[in-house]
Amino acid sequence: MAADDLTSPGGFWQVWRKRLSRVTVLGSLLVLTGALALFVVGWLIFVDDPHGGEPVVVVALDHPTAIQADSGDDLGIRPTVDSREAEPLPSGHSQPPADIVISDPLAAPSNYTGSASPGASPASGGTVQASLDTSLLESGPYGPLPVIDRDGRRAAEVYSAARGTIGEDRPRIAILIGGMGLSTTATEAAIDRLPREVTLAFAPYGDETDRLTGRARQAGHELALQVPLEPYDYPDNDPGPHTLLTGLSVDQNRDRLHWVMSRFTGYVGIVNYMGARFTASDQSLRPMLGELRDRGLIYVDDGSSSRSVAGRIASEVGLPFAKADIVVDAVPARADIDAQLARLEDIARQKGVAVGVASGLPIAIDAIDAWADGLQGKGIVLIPASAAASGGET
Repeated sequence: MAADDLTSPGGFWQVWRKRLSRVTVLGSLLVLTGALALFVVGWLIFVDDPHGGEPVVVVALDHPTAIQADSGDDLGIRPTVDSREAEPLPSGHSQPPADIVISDPLAAPSNYTGSASPGASPASGGTVQASLDTSLLESGPYGPLPVIDRDGRRAAEVYSAARGTIGEDRPRIAILIGGMGLSTTATEAAIDRLPREVTLAFAPYGDETDRLTGRARQAGHELALQVPLEPYDYPDNDPGPHTLLTGLSVDQNRDRLHWVMSRFTGYVGIVNYMGARFTASDQSLRPMLGELRDRGLIYVDDGSSSRSVAGRIASEVGLPFAKADIVVDAVPARADIDAQLARLEDIARQKGVAVGVASGLPIAIDAIDAWADGLQGKGIVLIPASAAASGGET
């Protein structure tokens, strides 16, 4: 260094500032390099992502009915194949792939016939198939979708809790409980406490839907799926993601419907969630109901809108249909719920069949549980929603 670097005023500190500057830059580079190396090592150790960040959908299904693999093939899940020519599937759909893994630790054995819950009416003889049948499924863009199999079997029949004659000479009442899956506590209470003839309708947004629907099937309940449809005050009143809208095209609504229908499997049909505007639109509702018919399902109108044209369209397209006569817990007070249940009894005596819908509120579950215990003594039979479905216009 120059001689005056140290002898000049402040020269000593100027020299050390230069040295410290070089050390600081070098140290910063070393720290950054080390941090990057630690990040890479930590990612490799703690993050197991064999798909490299690609979107992944994990679908958990119950054990299917027994399917035999061809000689020389790996044992896997394959739809039954016969000698008849398969009908072409809709665009973007296929039969479930051979390597699809179907597992559910809660699945019942294949000979499961269901067990009566407290309050179940022995006259119904109702059971529900606890395990799933892959011949009634196809692979859609978002997951499995229901289909009619090559033998003409439909999910509405296979998964129905109605078996044999259900008191056709006596008044019958179907109860459908909506909002299942959103609250684990409320859902488990409905599964455990309500008679198995009560149909449980699950929303498509629950975190434990696979586990809870598996439990419900094991308890003997038949399942329905709630589909969010556009109300008049949308979007101020928003039913949730993937709501079907009157302003969308048929293809756009079909795509949304397929997303909702892929959330779980084993349901007998669809029930609307909200949807006063959508169910009043023939142009929007007709394609949806036609698809439900083609997929072997039923449709239940919750009766919340007097403008709904679902019954007329269902009759025209040949879709099994049921409409609720009463929203049992429209006023969530015990006295009001009891009064509405009594009205359901009167309607059943007059018409032969009555349908009531309710939410999963604890007060509604308590009231329906207590009410169901006394039905047999009144000569009234409790039936699942699928047994109340007719050809439309109810």
